[in-house]
Amino acid sequence: MNGSEVQALIGPQTSEQADFLADMGEEAHIPIISFSAVKSSLSPSQVPFFVRMAQNDSTQAMPIAALVKAFGWGEVVIIHDDSDSGTVLIPYLTDAFQEIDVKARHRLVLSSTKSSINNTLRKITEQIGTRVFIVHLPFSLSKRFFINVHEAGMMAKDFVWIITSELTNRLCYMNSSILNTMQGVLGVQTFVPESERLNDFKVRWKRRFRRQFPDIEILDLDAYSLWAYDTVWLVAMAAEKTSFQFNEKFNSPNSQNLKSLFELDVSPNGENYLKSILSTKIQGLTGHIQLVGGQLQSTDFQIVNVLGNGWTGVGYWTPHAGLSRSRSSKDMEKNYSANADDLDRIIWPGRSTAAPKGWVFGRTLKIGVPVKTGFSEFMKVDIDPSDNKTVARGFCAEVFEKVTSFDYLHYPASLEYYEFDKDHAGEPGYYDNLIYQVYLKKYDAVVGDTTIIANRSIYVDFTQPYAESGVSMIVPIQRDYVTKSLWWFTKPFTWNLWLTIFLLCGAKGLLVWLFERSYKNEDFGGEWQQQLGIIFHFSFSVLVFAQREKLKTNYSRVVVVVWTLLVFLVVTSYTANLTAMLTVEKLQPAITDINSLIRRGDYVGYPNASFLLEDLKHMGFSEDKLRPYATIGEYADALSRGSSNNGVFPKGFDMVPDVSRAVLNLRESTDMSDIENKWFGARTCPDSLETPVTDKKLSWKAFLTPFAIAGGIAVLVLVAFCYWKPRDDDNSNNGDGDNSNNGDGDKSNNGERQAGLGGPPNDPPPQQEPTGTASSEPTPSHRNGDGDNSNNGEKQADSARPDDGSPGIEDVPASDTGGHTIIEEQAHGSTNRA
Repeated sequence: MNGSEVQALIGPQTSEQADFLADMGEEAHIPIISFSAVKSSLSPSQVPFFVRMAQNDSTQAMPIAALVKAFGWGEVVIIHDDSDSGTVLIPYLTDAFQEIDVKARHRLVLSSTKSSINNTLRKITEQIGTRVFIVHLPFSLSKRFFINVHEAGMMAKDFVWIITSELTNRLCYMNSSILNTMQGVLGVQTFVPESERLNDFKVRWKRRFRRQFPDIEILDLDAYSLWAYDTVWLVAMAAEKTSFQFNEKFNSPNSQNLKSLFELDVSPNGENYLKSILSTKIQGLTGHIQLVGGQLQSTDFQIVNVLGNGWTGVGYWTPHAGLSRSRSSKDMEKNYSANADDLDRIIWPGRSTAAPKGWVFGRTLKIGVPVKTGFSEFMKVDIDPSDNKTVARGFCAEVFEKVTSFDYLHYPASLEYYEFDKDHAGEPGYYDNLIYQVYLKKYDAVVGDTTIIANRSIYVDFTQPYAESGVSMIVPIQRDYVTKSLWWFTKPFTWNLWLTIFLLCGAKGLLVWLFERSYKNEDFGGEWQQQLGIIFHFSFSVLVFAQREKLKTNYSRVVVVVWTLLVFLVVTSYTANLTAMLTVEKLQPAITDINSLIRRGDYVGYPNASFLLEDLKHMGFSEDKLRPYATIGEYADALSRGSSNNGVFPKGFDMVPDVSRAVLNLRESTDMSDIENKWFGARTCPDSLETPVTDKKLSWKAFLTPFAIAGGIAVLVLVAFCYWKPRDDDNSNNGDGDNSNNGDGDKSNNGERQAGLGGPPNDPPPQQEPTGTASSEPTPSHRNGDGDNSNNGEKQADSARPDDGSPGIEDVPASDTGGHTIIEEQAHGSTNRA
């Protein structure tokens, strides 16, 4: 290529130079190639003839955010200069911090003057409690800045300094005096992989540098120097693949003639050469080089820690794996993570090995406290006569002082209390006005028995609550003794269950009576008054298992067995429930429903100055029925006569997450119980009923399943009885097995009780005894001369039955010579008759 003609420009080292030359290259179609202009706004997509052979500075926003997230810092301060390259990175950093819920509320802009630097440092120490600083400054300004930081005593314990790649990549050019002021600084540095070719190049370069400059300290090569070397090779290799056409009018501009710089004609080779540059791939000193979209695709970073006269690597950051200790395949294949354990040990400013908390107090916090007119256990405000300062005591104050102590917050917090509006203490809206003072920045925080509610959170941020909040009713209790009622024994069951039991008992007795009467069971006979009494007796005697009637039918037996099982369940349930009622004393609240207070128009008390006044009016209470009270004594007096907690900070305040974590730790420790016992005493009774007050009586629904089973079986038995109902003549023989009625051919005596059986057809019927009178002697079962002995030895059901209904036993002697000897044994004795 003819040296008198320009086909490309390599060189602009700053973003300002790149902006200027990129416009010229666009006009002349000359590729402008930079290995150090990293400004994100200088996009090759918008300026096609600009080629960036360097890392876009926006790519470092994510690794910086990962460092902040790894150590749990909640807020950072960004320090930068007012140059174009100094401001263009800030939006990318802000977005990266927002994704991890880190606030970058403070931005400090430096100029190059020493006074500007000192003013900035003074603002940090006096007004800002954050101790995590992101420094994005050019190389020349960075040296002066860190000298001033060190002189101001800010390169000490509890401070965190993170520098961007623009400075970290040039640390090799810092002399030892500057590095001594930066001990403990963290930085993100462009990662350049080690290779044999790179090591060989460094050896040759140092040998040549020592020959040419023997009196100058040999410095290392930074990423920009290596990119410059690779850029030359890339441009040269691209030129070998390009066919150039030379134009006599397109001459190289004379560096002495600025006018000629703007009088370049359009290059006939520019577009082809640009395509060749963008498509060329090489293996350079910095690794594999390929331009995508007109710029180098380099996204990996190394995390370094400034120590001694240099720095040491403590980890890496890649888009896929996040932070990692090494670049081994195991670390590179893991999922993205950003934890402090992913890095090697770091030496922080002040030679500390413990990670800083990221926050210290540069000033005393002004804490607003309410003036209480009662309930001094929660908060009591006094004035110390010795120094006339406000002193806060009580449960709320002690909890707040505990969580802001070094034991829980891990950094010192200086507090100063201020009492709020003593003259209006106790008036409605007092607490709302107190909290609003934080929004007006009169106080840094509010401490007191302030309740967390939605409309207050619009103006302030609440920490985690250290006591349960909510609205509760305090009402008189009434002792509920079961036996104070004359009908105490009925309380285990509800009236509908009692009624159900009585109805089922009657139905059961009626069914059994129906079944047994159909089978001529004498125990269920007699006049209707007697039968009604039998039904009633049998129905309820089963409840205590005392029935005496004998059952003859299987229908009755099935009904009684099922009913007996049901009765057992009912009786045991009654016994258990009655036992509980008689042995457990119950404390019942006099009022259980807030709506009943509204309906009856009762007076209702509330804490004065509380938010409850508006809430109660919204619920429907009449304001003239609401009474404010300030002390426990006032509440007790009103109830006896009848008819009738948490810190606050500004929105986005830095301490809120730390104090919330401290509150959670305090609640899980024994310190909280010690504080509660100190101010409220040992808890001797529950704050509220563990379970709502409900009726413990058993209703019929509790026995719905067994009732349904018993009723279903009874219905089935009744259906079976109706289908197989016995005829009247089935029972006329009194158990004889046939209807011959002792050989009588007709049924004239059907249904009559027979005195004897077995007589011949022509014998007269036996004489009947008067009703209710026992026979003087038994009727023989056999007669002499019975030729066929058809009834010999037959056991009679009626003649052998004792008077009490028990079965009798009839013995017939073997030698029967003209008469019968009948021996009748009864249930209560025996009688021999000849």
